[in-house]
Amino acid sequence: MDATSQTAVARQRRLVLVIAVLAVIPSLCEGYAVIWGEAQGFTGRALRDGLDFWAGGFLALHHRLAMLFDPVAYQAFLAGTYGRLPPHMWSYPPNYLLLAAGFDWLSPWHAVLSFEAVSLTLLVVMLRLAKQPWLLILAVAASPVALENILEGQNAALLTALIGGGLLLVASRPRLAGVLIGLASVKPQLGLVLPFYLWRRSRPGFACAVLAALLLAAASLAALGAGAWAEFWQVTRPAMNNVLLTGRPAAFAGGLISVFAACRRLGVPSALTLQAVASTAAILLAARSKDPAVLLILSALACPYLHDYDLLGVTLATALLVRDRFTRGFASGEPILFAAAWAGPGAMPWLPQIAHFTPLILLLLLASAVRRDRLPACDSTTAQPFLPVSSAGP
Repeated sequence: MDATSQTAVARQRRLVLVIAVLAVIPSLCEGYAVIWGEAQGFTGRALRDGLDFWAGGFLALHHRLAMLFDPVAYQAFLAGTYGRLPPHMWSYPPNYLLLAAGFDWLSPWHAVLSFEAVSLTLLVVMLRLAKQPWLLILAVAASPVALENILEGQNAALLTALIGGGLLLVASRPRLAGVLIGLASVKPQLGLVLPFYLWRRSRPGFACAVLAALLLAAASLAALGAGAWAEFWQVTRPAMNNVLLTGRPAAFAGGLISVFAACRRLGVPSALTLQAVASTAAILLAARSKDPAVLLILSALACPYLHDYDLLGVTLATALLVRDRFTRGFASGEPILFAAAWAGPGAMPWLPQIAHFTPLILLLLLASAVRRDRLPACDSTTAQPFLPVSSAGP
C-alpha cells in the first residue's frame, strides 16, 4: 500500500473513531435517565427488563414457578415489591431459568449487573479466541447497542458471545462452536438460520450443537420439573404469539423492529407472509454461506420477534465489514450505511421511527457482506484501472 493509500486509510480510521464516539451519546443520556430513576426510588422502572431476569430466577430459586407462569399473579408480585409498573411477563423457555437462578441469589441490581458483566466478558473472550483484534473487540463491547443491552438488562451480549463466537470458531474449533450455538437455544428465535448452516459446514459442530441444546433442556427438566415446560408451552408461548399478532401490550410489541413489525400496517396476514418469505430466504441463504458476518445479518432478518438490543450480533457483523473495508476499500455509500447500522440502535429510544427502516438497513448490510468476497485486496498485484502501470507493476 503506497503513502497515499496509507493516508486515506488513516483518515478513514479517524472518521470511524469520531462516529463511534458520537454514536454512544444517546445511550449515555439514556443511562443518566436510568441512574436518575434509581436515585428517585423508581427501582422497578429503572431495572426495566432486568426486573424479569431477577424475578424469574428468584421465583425459580424459591420454588414458586406457578406464579411465574401466571401473568396476573406475576404482575401482582412485581407490583407488591416495586409499586405500579408497566406490563411485565416471563417470555423465555425454562432452560433460561437455570441461567437466571445462577445470579438471583443476589439483590436485583447486583444480579443484573453481574450477569451483564459476565456476559460481556464471555463476549470478549470468545472474540479473542476467534483471533479478532482488540480494537474491534473493544469497539463492539462499547458500541451503542452494547450499552442499550446493559440499560435494558437484556441478554444480547450473552447471545452474541454464543452465536457470534460460535460462527467465528466453526472453521477452527467446530465442536466448541457447536456447543456455543447449542447453548444459544435459550433464545431460539435468534437461531433460525443456524441448523442447516451447521449441517452443511460442520457435521461435528452440528452434532455438538444438538447435544448441547438437549443437555441444557434435560438439565432444566431435572431441576425444574416437567411442569415448567408444560406451563411454558401452554401459557408463555401463546402469550408471546398474542403479543406478536395483536400488538398488545404496546410495551412489548411497540419495540419490535423485525420484517413483520415493519410490515404490520399492511395487515397481520400480509406481515406474516412477508416475514415467512424473509425467514425462508434467510435460512436458504445461510445454508450456502461461509461468512460469519452474513450469518449474523441473516439471523436478524429471519427473526420475527426482534428488538433493538438484539442487533448486537449485527453490530459485530458491521465491525467485521468495516475492518475488511480498510483493506479492500469502501464502495460508494457504504460508510453511511455502516454508520447508520452502528448508531441506529442507540438512537431508537429517542427516535422510534428508525425502527421501521431496520429491515432495509439489514438488507443493505447483507448486500454489502455478500459483495465483500468479490473485492480484490488493496495490496493485490492486479493493476487497477485508475493507477499508472509500469513494467514493475501497479
